[in-house]
Amino acid sequence: MQAVILVGGEGTRLRPLTATRPKPMMPLVDRPFVAHQIDHLRRHGITDIVFSCGYRPDALEAHFGDGARFGVRLSYVVDPMPLGTAGAVANAIGLLGDEDVLVFNGDILTDLDLDAFVGAHREARARASIALTPVEDPSAYGLVRLNPDRSVMEFLEKPSRDQLLPDEPFLINAGTYLLSRSVVSAIPTGRSCSIEREVFPDVAAGGGLFGYPSRCYWRDIGTPVSYLDAHADVLSGRVRTESPAGEAFLGDGTEVAADARVDARASLGAGCRVAAGAVVSGAVVGAGGAIGAGAVLSGCVLGEGVAVGDGAVLEGLVVVGDGARVAAGAHVRGPASIDTGEHVSAGVEVAS
Repeated sequence: MQAVILVGGEGTRLRPLTATRPKPMMPLVDRPFVAHQIDHLRRHGITDIVFSCGYRPDALEAHFGDGARFGVRLSYVVDPMPLGTAGAVANAIGLLGDEDVLVFNGDILTDLDLDAFVGAHREARARASIALTPVEDPSAYGLVRLNPDRSVMEFLEKPSRDQLLPDEPFLINAGTYLLSRSVVSAIPTGRSCSIEREVFPDVAAGGGLFGYPSRCYWRDIGTPVSYLDAHADVLSGRVRTESPAGEAFLGDGTEVAADARVDARASLGAGCRVAAGAVVSGAVVGAGGAIGAGAVLSGCVLGEGVAVGDGAVLEGLVVVGDGARVAAGAHVRGPASIDTGEHVSAGVEVAS
């Protein structure tokens, strides 16, 4: 079986961090995010993978190459324009065989049992299957309702309370699909096309679309809050990955002063320096970060090469682009964003 990972989006919700890298290359603990998806597929014996690219494809190919050192075979296709989720799959059809193909949205962290998912798809003789995850409040998502045989009854986009049924499971699209060759071949080419809004309703109308509810771990990492939470989940072992868990992650060459404090929810990339008396709590610091004496980072995300001066405080959801400088004594309260290369002067207070 082959897999297509949709890695073409610009990651606008994670700006300014994605101003300098594609979202799939955002680090999640010790490796780029999309490497976790490759690991997941490889654990289930799926080693023939196509990256369907759009924004900054060179960064992906430069890091992963042909995939050999990651235990897989990687191919690349670049969308000539934004083609949507279905159009991006259709654009890769020349690299696909005649078998069913797994499709991953490129911003979903999950440990879905792919063997069970494929087995259920084949048992149902489905033309397409969609992994589903339960949520407490479906109002921000598209609710998927199933018939007793798990075939899809209907999609309900961002339902209001009065549209919900008593005691129904609130199942939403979990961003992992299994498509037969007949479904892939029927996707229109040369234009943008959505799996979720165009392909699935048509397949469902013919009785060929089946849902696969699962209570596995699932998270969309596409927002700063969720990106931070994903780090905490990986570090705590809440989701199965091949990253280290149980304590803070310190990249190669990172140095933390003896009286500095870095808690178990923090992740620091390679070559960081944390000076005396500094506190890093539930924060992500990109490679080459420099945290000054007595500085405090709490619940924030720093890109690569960010310098934080002595006694500076970044608290709450503060997102800092690559190469930015926060001078000594500055105080930044989130939610706030500091652009790539921007300088926050000494003693300045910033809120939102």
